[in-house]
Amino acid sequence: MPKNNEIEWQVILNPHAGGGKGAEDRTKIEQLLRKSGITYTLNLSEYPRHAIELSRELVTRGATHLMVAGGDGTLNEIVNGIFLAEQQSHHEVTLGMIPVGTGNDWTRTFGIPDHYQKAIDIIIAGKSVKQDVGEITCHVDGQKSKRYFVNIAGFGFDALVAKNANELKSRGVKGLRVYIQSLGSGYFNFKSRPTKFIIDGASLEVKLFTASIGLGKFNGGGMMQVPEANPLQGLFHITVIRKIGIWGILINFKGLYSGRFITDRRVSTHTGKTIEISSATPLPGESDGENLGSGTFKIEMMAHRLRVIYGSDRFLGNITKTTHGE
Repeated sequence: MPKNNEIEWQVILNPHAGGGKGAEDRTKIEQLLRKSGITYTLNLSEYPRHAIELSRELVTRGATHLMVAGGDGTLNEIVNGIFLAEQQSHHEVTLGMIPVGTGNDWTRTFGIPDHYQKAIDIIIAGKSVKQDVGEITCHVDGQKSKRYFVNIAGFGFDALVAKNANELKSRGVKGLRVYIQSLGSGYFNFKSRPTKFIIDGASLEVKLFTASIGLGKFNGGGMMQVPEANPLQGLFHITVIRKIGIWGILINFKGLYSGRFITDRRVSTHTGKTIEISSATPLPGESDGENLGSGTFKIEMMAHRLRVIYGSDRFLGNITKTTHGE
């Protein structure tokens, strides 16, 4: 990696991240970047999916260092832009992140704190790994599309909760209330349904409540829904929760934050590199908290495809010793 004073960063800042925190803290973030000696150009993401357009254009024009100033949704958009770039030069891109969002779940796995200066210091230190990326082929309303994710994709109840959370955030609701209110509303508006999974060719049929396909461990503001996941392994970890009542949710709620809920008899875990999901009734999906719509989905592993800067390797393990780059 070039020395920091030789790098020109393209910063993509989402003013709407964190319920408007991005706009409120823009000046502070820029001051810290300048004080830290970082050469950068600021790009503002002004509307939904704008960060996809920005990152796609920047990478197509040859940008090699992108810095996200936003939350998980902003990160997801930028990753999609990188992989949709006309030059397909994502192998040359390095991604750094300053957490500004509400959940900041991707940064939990990669050891990046919710503190602007500390996050910038990590970017300056420049430790990097090539993480796995998930590619989703979606068939929704007769249309085929592709989306990419770097943390967790959810299907069923989880997707409905993510959709509700995004709607609440757009109305200015912040903090833990977003997730508690989304969970409550989602439960009373989602019915478990017969669903078929094909995981590396093996069939699994369940009455599905929710499924999480993880590269990272965390979503929903710190819930450890895929506790064994590691984004450097080249393997998806899958948590499938069958039909479960309100009492089952309540007694497992604390376990969602520790990962212990997977010991419940209605929960099963799996691993694989290719997963197909279908249901007689179109199933809602989300990736990194972004709505995919309702339909059928195929998720495929793209191992070690995106270089990202990390802080602590607490949740990454010794594998960083063989995958990190200079």
